[in-house]
Amino acid sequence: MGKACSAGVFLFDVGREYLLLEGCHPNVLEAMNVPAVPAWELDDPLAYSVHSGAACRVESELYAVLPPSLELLAAGRGEQFRSACAEPLIAPGGEIIGGVVAAFQETGAAVCDHVRMLLDYGSALLETRILQTRQSSMLSGIREDFARLEREARQARQRPESVILGQSDAMETVRSMVLNVADSDAPVLITGETGTGKEIVATAIHNASPRRNAPFVQINCAALPASLLESELFGHRKGAFSGADSDHSGLLRSANGGTILLDEIGEMPPEVQSKLLRVLQEHTVRPVGDVRSLAVNIRFLAATNLDMDQAVERGTFRRDLFHRLALVHLKLPPLRERPGDLPVLARHHLAELAVRYQRPGLSIAPEVWPALSALPYRGNVREFFSMLERAVIMTDKDTNLLSAGDLFENEFVREHGVLNLADLVKSYEASVILEVMKFYGNKTRDAARALGVPIRTLNHKLSRIGGSAD
Repeated sequence: MGKACSAGVFLFDVGREYLLLEGCHPNVLEAMNVPAVPAWELDDPLAYSVHSGAACRVESELYAVLPPSLELLAAGRGEQFRSACAEPLIAPGGEIIGGVVAAFQETGAAVCDHVRMLLDYGSALLETRILQTRQSSMLSGIREDFARLEREARQARQRPESVILGQSDAMETVRSMVLNVADSDAPVLITGETGTGKEIVATAIHNASPRRNAPFVQINCAALPASLLESELFGHRKGAFSGADSDHSGLLRSANGGTILLDEIGEMPPEVQSKLLRVLQEHTVRPVGDVRSLAVNIRFLAATNLDMDQAVERGTFRRDLFHRLALVHLKLPPLRERPGDLPVLARHHLAELAVRYQRPGLSIAPEVWPALSALPYRGNVREFFSMLERAVIMTDKDTNLLSAGDLFENEFVREHGVLNLADLVKSYEASVILEVMKFYGNKTRDAARALGVPIRTLNHKLSRIGGSAD
């Protein structure tokens, strides 16, 4: 994941021959004369993006000399950019009026969510205001937002476990286990119902480990038949079977030095299980059709929503392979067992939806929370996020407060949506307590002092609403 170090907002001039740098972070405008980029120099990622209307991701090694937009951002910085991304700015009516460029000091295949959100935010903000004014205060606001999001992105890199959301004791335990196992090469089996975040936890383990800069390869073991899965994992030699027109290294060898996630491991066919066990025991891979075994250095993570103990008892999964993969067994709790995490999850996802759909200030009406807490969430966090996004899509764009009618079917509203004053007071109290606990880093003594209640009272309320304390 590249480290964001500079960003700029460019707009077309009147004749659309040049792209003018209107604002940047850090601010280098004072030392420069109205910087401009030739609008038709398509070797520049900015020019390419504004003319194609699509995002552009590049690595600076592709250029003998930095293109104009990156050269402007590099002015006076002293660091060397290794990668960059550009996004077009699209005004109402579909007219492209400029672009945003973000440059990074490190290479990376993807831009972190926070930088992605910044680019979307810049586009949404400029869509509504750039045709009316080019006030410096607006661009200053973008620079400030970028600085804030850059700090958050830096914290996420320094604390990879922070992407695992939730304030409940169960999720604190998960984060602690991620940190405990990250430094070792021990295989980890991650189990939990569909939608509990197994892939997010696996990614956090890799990003917190010494292998963080090496490949992280994921494969869905249920997506391919046994013959193709074996070839994809272990590779094959040319002519090993019909259609094998060339050598294929396989995903295990492509993950050498890094981490591989075997998702839906419980669906792996028995014939592939035996070969995988050999890899775990001998740290070698033998491609299909080859007589040689090749050494590999891989950290194995596996994930499944199946009950693996039952799979072993039924004989559909090898007992010896299970014990190899489950050297550390990390079980993710279903969402219905941690309803106190719903406000945290909602706040996070509504912030993303606010940027994606240009709906600032999205929130949920207080009277809805008891009904939300009553749902079984068979699809867990994924189901909850889908519910929120569907409500945002279906409600009027001028509405920022999501009601019970926006989130639930009418029958459910009639059953759960009518709340008395006591319910509303409890819901509001819970939201205030969780916000104060978050502000004080879950330190009970500080939070109790701020709220003006005894520590014993606060602990009792936290246990009731599913919060956690230090």
